[in-house]
Amino acid sequence: MHLHIVVPTILSQPQYEVENVELLSKQFTNLELEHTLYFVSNVPDPVFDAIKFNSPNVRKSVSNLNFSISRALNSIFESIDFEDNDVLGFIQTDCRFGNKKWIKYYLDILFDEKYNAGVLGQRPHLRCNVVELQEVYNDLFSFFRAFWTDGTMLFKGSTLRKVGFFDENYFGDCESQDFCYRVHEAGFTNYWISDNESFFKYQHKSVNFGGKAKKNHREFLDKVDKSRKYFDSKWRQFELDNMGKTSW
Repeated sequence: MHLHIVVPTILSQPQYEVENVELLSKQFTNLELEHTLYFVSNVPDPVFDAIKFNSPNVRKSVSNLNFSISRALNSIFESIDFEDNDVLGFIQTDCRFGNKKWIKYYLDILFDEKYNAGVLGQRPHLRCNVVELQEVYNDLFSFFRAFWTDGTMLFKGSTLRKVGFFDENYFGDCESQDFCYRVHEAGFTNYWISDNESFFKYQHKSVNFGGKAKKNHREFLDKVDKSRKYFDSKWRQFELDNMGKTSW
């Protein structure tokens, strides 16, 4: 098993983001997990060019499509050889786990066949629709069935092969939600893993939408608006049929 984790960046907090990537690599290394972290910028940037990592497991690249997380992710997943039991996914640059072994618990759930896990995530949303408690994991933390979640998104290589790559019609919003819905439709169960601060010590330094573009703010917000309309055109009926359920 190899971890292939993409960390897309818009360089809103460069020093913090680099620290987070280095921390991830250190955590994986200490657990003797084979891994590669891909730090991907949307567009060429002199600040990005100057960044250097201490870990040999970090690779930098440019996806060359502004405002697109989907292209950043696909640019990696399309270019690497991965096995069905490899773990793929992405972690937002403003997310950090203080628990040094957090990934161990994610992998335990992901590879336990009784859970039929599709995507495992860390952040709930208003439209996440957490529907029921799955269980309390060894009295340590709770995790819940959910239609979608992000912040951290981990899934098997076999899942990506089944549902396909991220939809590049999205810019700046809804790409994670779309992917999770497709995973659910393919027959898997997605989970939100509770951000229990006493256990995972999870931190999220959120950047609002206005701060996600270093320039061309109006263009970015227009693309976000179009992405949301595109998402609604694809998934409105699904949400009408499913949102508000208390179980499935």
